Amino acid sequence: MKDAIMMIFGFRKGGISHDKNSLTIILLSLVSIIAVTVLEIYYLEDGVLNFEIGGAAVFILGAIIRTTARLQLGKLFTFNVKIMKDHKVKRDGLYAYMRHPGYTGLILEVLGWVIFFQTWLGTVAAAIFFLPSMFYRIKVEEETLKKNFGKEYEKYSKEVKALVPGVF
Repeated sequence: MKDAIMMIFGFRKGGISHDKNSLTIILLSLVSIIAVTVLEIYYLEDGVLNFEIGGAAVFILGAIIRTTARLQLGKLFTFNVKIMKDHKVKRDGLYAYMRHPGYTGLILEVLGWVIFFQTWLGTVAAAIFFLPSMFYRIKVEEETLKKNFGKEYEKYSKEVKALVPGVF
C-alpha cells in the first residue's frame, strides 16, 4: 500500500536518476515567489490585498493541465528526472500536443499567481528564478530522453512542440 501511495505522488522507486538538482532549484524558485509575494503584501502594501480574478482563472487552467498530464503519465510520473525499466515515450493525450504539458501547467500556475496577487516582486522573482529553473529542468529532461530513446524521441521532438502546441 505504501509503495502504491508513493508512486501516485511521484516518488517511485527504481530507475536511473538523471536529475541534476533541477527539482530543488524549481522548489526554491517557487518558495522565493511565495515569500516575496507575502513580503510585498504585508510589508510594502500594509496588508492590503488586491485580487485580479483573471489570475485565478489562469492558475486553475494551469492546475488542470498539470494534473491531467500527471494522471496521463500514470506510473511513469516521477518528481525526479529518471528512466524506469518500463519507460516509453508518451505520445497520446496532452503529450500529442506538447512534450511537457506538466511544465506548461506549472508555468500557467505561476503566471496566475502573480496576476491574481498583482505582485510585481513575485513577477520579478518568477522572471529571475522560476523561468530559468524551468528551462534548466526541461533541458535536463530533454537530454535524458534523447539519450535513452534516441531517434524515437528526436522524431517526437520535431513533430511536437515543448510547451505551447504549434508554437514553442
